[in-house]
Amino acid sequence: MSRSVNRSRWSIVALSCAGAALVAAFVLGPAALLRGRYPQFQDQSVMSELLGRGLVDYWGSGVRTYPPGLAEMVDYWFEWHAIKIVISVLLTAVLCPLAATLWRRSLTAGVGCVVAAATTTVLSLFSVFLAVLNIQSTVAPVVALLPILSADNADGQTAQSLIENGVQSGDSRPPLLELLTQVEHYNWAVIVATAVVIAVVATGTVITFRRYRSSDTTDGSHRRMFVALGSLGAVMTIAMALLFVAAVVAVVDPGEALLGAVGL
Repeated sequence: MSRSVNRSRWSIVALSCAGAALVAAFVLGPAALLRGRYPQFQDQSVMSELLGRGLVDYWGSGVRTYPPGLAEMVDYWFEWHAIKIVISVLLTAVLCPLAATLWRRSLTAGVGCVVAAATTTVLSLFSVFLAVLNIQSTVAPVVALLPILSADNADGQTAQSLIENGVQSGDSRPPLLELLTQVEHYNWAVIVATAVVIAVVATGTVITFRRYRSSDTTDGSHRRMFVALGSLGAVMTIAMALLFVAAVVAVVDPGEALLGAVGL
C-alpha cells in the first residue's frame, strides 16, 4: 500500500514539474527558438510597423502573392504558432494524467486534493483551448497577424484605411480577395477543431453525469468527482460552442470579420 502511495506521489511531482516546464516553454519558447532566424520581429512595436508597411506594399502590388517583407513575417508567425501547438499538445498530455492521478487520490484524501484535481482539470481543458487557437493561427497566419496592426504609425493607419475602404466598396483587388480567403480558412480551422473538441468533451460529460446518477448515493467522494468533472466538461462544451458559432458567423461574412481583425 505504502509503495503504491509513494509511486503516486512521485508521479504527481514528476508530472507537476513537467507541466510547469511546459507552461514556461509555451510563454518563452517560440521567441527563444526563433530569435536567431528572425531577430527583426522580437519587438512587437517594430513588428507592428513592419506589418503596416508590408500590408501597404501588398495592397499596391495588385497580386495575391505576399511581398518579401510580409511573406517573411507570415512565415515567422506560422512557425511561432506551430511551436505553441506542439507545446500545448504536450501540456495536455501531461495535465490529463496528472488530473486523473489527483482525482484518484481525492477519493481518499481531503478537500485540498479535490481542489488541486479540479484546478488541473481546468488547466488541461484550457491547454486544449490554446491548441485550437494556435491551430487556427497556423492555418492562416496572415489573419492572426492582423490584430498586431496599429494606428499609432502612418503605415498602420494607411493599411487600415485601405482594407476598410476595400471591404466597404466591394473591391475585387487580388490582395483583398486573398485576405478574405484567408479569413475564411482561419475560421474554418476553428469550426473543424471546435467540432472535434465538442464531440469528445460533450460525450465525456454525458458519460460522467450518467455515472453520477448511477453511483451510490452514500459514496460522497465519487459523486463529488463526477459533479466536478461533469460541470467542467459542460462549461468547456459551452465555450467551444460559442467559439464555433462565432467562426460560422465569420465564414458567412468574412468582410466584417476582416475589419474586426484589423480593429475596425
